[in-house]
Amino acid sequence: MKFSLIIPAYNEEKRIERTLDKFSKFFDKKLDYEIIVIMDGCTDRTPEIVKNKAKKNKHIKYFIYPKKRGKGWALLKGFLISKGEYIAYTDADGSTPPEEIFKLLRLIGNYDGVIGSRWLKDSVLLKKQPFIRRIAGRGFNLLTRIILGLPYKDTQCPAKLFKSDTAKTVAKNLDVVNFAIDACILFMAKKYGYKIKEVPITWKDKPMSTLKIWKVIPSMFFTIIKIRVKN
Repeated sequence: MKFSLIIPAYNEEKRIERTLDKFSKFFDKKLDYEIIVIMDGCTDRTPEIVKNKAKKNKHIKYFIYPKKRGKGWALLKGFLISKGEYIAYTDADGSTPPEEIFKLLRLIGNYDGVIGSRWLKDSVLLKKQPFIRRIAGRGFNLLTRIILGLPYKDTQCPAKLFKSDTAKTVAKNLDVVNFAIDACILFMAKKYGYKIKEVPITWKDKPMSTLKIWKVIPSMFFTIIKIRVKN
């Protein structure tokens, strides 16, 4: 069984090497895998670091796009070029431990996808996000539940796994490029009748995020409105 892990990366020179080492060390003992880093308009040393890691580890692959397109674009690109029977994704900051991604794989069973949630009863938050980001995240989740009709308590958690057919079908029919991608993936999965299971996860917030939450929330809101109207 081939397993693919997608990691979108924008200027992650301080964290990407540690994340790649952590995941590859864990997966070496468990799976036939590939880790694909989709570098999206990086202006720092991220491409250099990833290239060097790929030279030393045949399981690490990468795709470099010179202009910044957005996290959504990077994820969908990763879905389309992945070769695994199961395709997962996570953030470059390492907030989701490899054990949790592997747990999603073990739990998929007859489901088409399994998503990690930070807001279920048995979820474990080793370190919480700053208060403002928690409020913004929960507020956006409420909007997605109302507008997109999604039942999930946490659409934005960067720990999701899908069967290959599910991921590629969604990717071919979705053109979202921004941070609303998580909710839009789940909405399209619902549209095509795929069964998605939400499970509790262990997660730890990582500092140094370059995301300015109040700048991206408006575009995310208009994106989910647009995709709802379109579909």
